[in-house]
Formats: sequence, C-alpha cells, structure tokens
Amino acid sequence: MSSLEQQFRLADIEVNQSTLDEKIVGIFRYESDSRTKRGPIFLLLVEIASTAYVYEQFLDVLNAAAEQARHLIVGFGTDPMARFEKVIQKINEAAAEFIEQSPTPITWNRVSVFALELSEAHLCFTGTGRLMNLFLQKQEDGSFRAFDLFGSLEQTAEPDPKKLFTSLVCGDIKPGDVLIAGTSNFDRLRGELRLIDRLSTLPPVTAALEIKQDVEHRDIPDDFAAVIVASVELPRQVVEPVLPATKTPEKSTQSIQKLQQNQDETEALLAPTITPLSKTGDADEDGASMGPGWKARAFGIMRGGIERMREMRKRRPSPAIKDPVTLASLRGMNAGHGSFMTRKRKLILIGAGLLIVAALVGTLWYRHAKQAAAEQTLWNATYDQIVDRKNRAEADLVYNNEAHARGLVTEAQTLLGQLDEKTPSRKQSKENLIRGITDLQTKLKRETRIDHPAELLALPINTPEQSLVTLSFFKDSLYTVDRNGQAVVQINPTTKEIKRIGLSANQSQITAASSGNASLILFAPTGTLLSVDPIAAKVTSISFAINKATDIKALAYYNKRLYAIDTTQNMIWRYPSSGGGFGPEGAYLKQTNTTLADGVGLAIDSNVYVAFKNGKIVRYLSGVEEVWTPNAIDAPLQSAGSIWTTPDTDRIVITDPLGKRVIVYRKDGQLVAQILSGDFKNPTAVSGDAVAKKIYVVDGNRVLALDLP
Repeated sequence: MSSLEQQFRLADIEVNQSTLDEKIVGIFRYESDSRTKRGPIFLLLVEIASTAYVYEQFLDVLNAAAEQARHLIVGFGTDPMARFEKVIQKINEAAAEFIEQSPTPITWNRVSVFALELSEAHLCFTGTGRLMNLFLQKQEDGSFRAFDLFGSLEQTAEPDPKKLFTSLVCGDIKPGDVLIAGTSNFDRLRGELRLIDRLSTLPPVTAALEIKQDVEHRDIPDDFAAVIVASVELPRQVVEPVLPATKTPEKSTQSIQKLQQNQDETEALLAPTITPLSKTGDADEDGASMGPGWKARAFGIMRGGIERMREMRKRRPSPAIKDPVTLASLRGMNAGHGSFMTRKRKLILIGAGLLIVAALVGTLWYRHAKQAAAEQTLWNATYDQIVDRKNRAEADLVYNNEAHARGLVTEAQTLLGQLDEKTPSRKQSKENLIRGITDLQTKLKRETRIDHPAELLALPINTPEQSLVTLSFFKDSLYTVDRNGQAVVQINPTTKEIKRIGLSANQSQITAASSGNASLILFAPTGTLLSVDPIAAKVTSISFAINKATDIKALAYYNKRLYAIDTTQNMIWRYPSSGGGFGPEGAYLKQTNTTLADGVGLAIDSNVYVAFKNGKIVRYLSGVEEVWTPNAIDAPLQSAGSIWTTPDTDRIVITDPLGKRVIVYRKDGQLVAQILSGDFKNPTAVSGDAVAKKIYVVDGNRVLALDLP
C-alpha cells in the first residue's frame, strides 16, 4: 500500500547584467544538516538600493543571525508559528544591536528584507520593504488563483530599528501551490515573462531556467534574483502486516439448517414427477379429483333451480290498478322519474363542470408558476454572478490588483442592467448591489477631497495669471520664481515667513529650476545658469558648458550631476559638477521609443522619470526606456504640469492642470490617491518634503501645502 508525502521543490534565478554596482541583492538558504529527517527550510531575500559599506555590514549581521538560528530551527519542536517567532526574535535582536552601535544611519526606504520558513505543509514569512512576489494557489478545478502574499503583511511607514520585523504571517501551503519571490524589478516584467503561465504548467526548475533565459535574452542592465518554491506530493511505500486468516466457528444448528435446505430443494425438483394430475377426472380449485359422478350432480342442481323459478311465477300477484284512466293520470304524475335530467345526473354534470374549470385554472396557474420560477432562477443566477464579481474585485483591491478589479466592476455593471425591479425584494437587493459597486468604484478612484488646503503664499489679486513658475524644496525652505515681481520667493513652510531675492529683467524669465548640492539652481532661456544663495540673498551666474542643448524645459540634480530635458534635440543631457558650475554635457539616453518634444517635468531617484503634457509618464534606467506604465485612473490623466520624487520616498507626485487635481502614485505604478479640491484653479508646479510628508503645489498665483498620502 502506498501513501503520499508532501515536500518542497526550490529553484533559484540569478541574472547579473548590471554595468554599475548600484544595489545589493541576494537569496540565502539555510537547511537542516540531518540526513534522516528533513527539517525546515529558512530563506532570506534581500534587495538594498545602495552599495554603501553600512548595508554590507547590516547584511552580514542578518546572515550571521540566521546561521546561528539554524540549530533553533531544527531543535524547537513546537508548532511552525512558535518556532518561526523564536527565529525572528533572534534576528530582530541582532539587527537592533547593530543599528544602535552603527555610526552610519540606514535609509530604510532603500532596504527590502524578507524571511521565509518552509516546514512540512506550512509557510511562515515576515519582512520590511517591498519585493516582487506571486503566490499561485491551486483550486479544486485545477485552476490557479494569484495573490500578493507579501502585501498581507502590516508594515509601518517607518520601520522600528528596535524591532525590524513586527508582522508575522503563517499559513498552509498545499500540494500544487507555487510561490515566486525576488527583486522588485521583476514586477515590471511580470506579464512579459509569463510568470503565471510558466509557474502553473512547468516544474520549478524548468520554469526557473526559462525565466532566467528570457531575462538574459532581454539584455537589461540590471541584477535580477528570485526563488521559486513549489509544494509537491511524492509516493511513499507503506508496508502493512498480513494477518492470519481466522476461521469462523460453526453454530450448533448449522448442520440441521443445511439438511432442511437440501430437503426443500429436492422436493421442489421432484414434485411434478411424484404427484402428477389425475387423468380420470377434472380437478377442483384445490387440485383434488372430482370423481366420475360430477355431471349427474350438476344436472340435478340445474333442474331444481328451474322448478323453483316456475313456482315463484305462479304465486306472483296481479297488478293492483287496471283502469286505463287511472294509469294515464299516474303517468302524468310521474314527478320526473321518467325524465333524463334527474337530480343525480344534474349533480354529476355540475361536478364535472367544476372539475373542468378547476383543471383549466390549475393548468394556467401551473404554467404561470413555472414561468415565474424560471424567471426567478435566472434573476438569482445573474444576481449571484454580480455578487461574485463584486467580491473578487474587493479581494483584488486588497492585493493591489486594481486593473483586474476594474474589469470585474465593469462586468458587474453590465450584468446589473439585466436585473429587473418587479418585486420590492428584487428592487431592494438591486439597490444594495448598486451601493456596493459604487463604493468599489470610489475606492478604485482613490479620491481624497480637501475643502480648504493650507495657503503659504498668495500674490495680489491684480497680478497677471501664471506669474509664479517652478517650485523647489531646498534646505527646509520652498523657492518659487515670481516673474511679474522679478524675484525669487523664499517661503518657510512652518512659519509662512516670506523673503524675496531680486532678479534682473533678463534673469526673471526663468523656465526651469532644481535644488542643487549647496544652492538653488535656475535656468534662463538665454542659456544662463543661476545659483541662488538664500543666506546671502543674492543670485549669481555659474559656469555651464552647454554646447548641444537648444531648448531646456526641466532640470533635476542627482548624484553630483545636473540632468536637463532638451525637447528639440530629443535628449536628456547630463552635466557633471565642475568647480562652482557644471562641466561639458553628455548624452544620458541610450534607447527610447518616446519623443521628448512634449516633456514638461523631470524627477530622479535611481531611475529617471519624465512627465509629458498629455499626462504620460516614462521611466528610464541607465539611459534605457523601461516597460513601466502606472495603473489607469478614473478619469484618465489628460495633462501634466510637473513631476516630483526623491530617493527617500516611494511616492511619485504629478500635477494635472486640466483635471484640477494632484495624482500620487507608488513607484511600482499603483495609484495611491487623487487629491481634489474645489479651491484648485490650475495646479502646475509641484515639490515635496519626504521627511515631513508634505506636498507643495503652485496653483495659479498661490502656493499650497498638502499632506503626502
């Protein structure tokens, strides 16, 4: 006899194609040393967007803590959740001790670390940050449901250094379930790499090999790392002992019963031969012979009956009435006894008529009831389909699968048109569905309405429109350019204190600005680059080796380089710091499918983001355009005025002048919020403070402050 044993199959994916050392990635596996019993498997997944020495030290501490915890993983013989809690407790203690003693602070939005333990039929995990993951849960019909497993962890906005891993999740992983987890750059290639199709149809090793070859074939200058975990069932032979046959003891009456049974079978077989029918006489009903005198007795009985009938006829009295007149009057007085429609027949006819009417009514009622039942069945089926789509859309919304959730909501709205409101109960049920779907649509829109946003600056009413251009946050102050007033305006967001730094007539026509390393940088259409010193309250020209650029629309300073969008040359130029200014330009773009003619905004972390007039956003990495599209929103973006992000936040903020709103995305493309207000007039430039979690917007001739969601 054989049984099944559940085991895990693991396969790693590692692709190293980065031309620059910009991050640390790794997948570390710790398994039991026992050969007789397979213990838990512990995994540590790391992605750090920096190569600073402090992060290498931090990673060494995590590895050492995990290695020391291996013995605890094998020896702690309680349930998986308790064992996992002990392991994570040790890792938290080691991490807290390192962070407290380290002289260099850790920027947590650069760090993503997740720990997993696989034990028997259980999966436990915890983590901080964000990594790509896809959990395929096998259904009874053989299909798969996809989940964002790590998204179920509750994470604080800023990790607690004293307890890095705060949220732990444990659950069952059943045969056929598959998990892939790895670096975040897999997210943008999820559809192109056909992860769901490959993981649900191929063994883990084959799927890992195909995914790795596909990534290498694309020649993307980045490092990729992932692990595939599949739960499988393997046959296990189980030998069962053979028990000796036991003989049931015979009952004391068993031989007598067999003898009686044989006798009955013999009599049934020989009865026709032993007792044949008599040939000399007929048999009666019981099969006995009637003898030879049966005919004489039968004739005697017949003659006696005839004689008795004759005697009775002789003794019958004559009729009492012989008078013809009397007979005629009696026939006239028959009182209906001679009529066909007697009382009894009338009752029968009435009853038959009632039965016919009842049959007709019953038939009509049955047909109506049958039609109503069929109609109700169809209504219920449609209702159930709508409820199913609503529930699935809510689940997708929880796991940030907004595109699929929108499709389900659209299907539910189409089906709603098929539901009638003939009865009060149907009407009430439909209204409840409409409210639920409307709530889902509101959640998908992610609208945040602000009645009265905080105002930091407002120019006089008679000032020409769009006098305020550009907005930059530099060293705890905001800076914007007042073209009409020919000045750089410095704003303290906390005290709302305002200072003005004068500009000449030629300098005031500023088109682009960016916060630099030690000063605010402004660009004038004449090709002049200006530096604003807020302490000395003066503006000076700085060296700018501009040779090829002809039409700069936006600036961004990052990592000692100044980046500029040239809409005419369809190029992003990069200028290295040189002395007090910036040296000769170099082309940043290596490959792009998008023309930059309508580029209006530029923002940089390790990636380069470009916003266009029509609301489109394009992301570049190492000069190559990436496949990155933010989720669609309701209503779609039709314009963009400016874009902002920094390496210290996972948010991207865009202004939408036509839609009179501010859009906030996560860097993985998920919509966070649409900020709307009845006070918005024309939101154009945007900047922000990632530490204070604030957004600042130029709206017409005002500067407003908003909370960063």
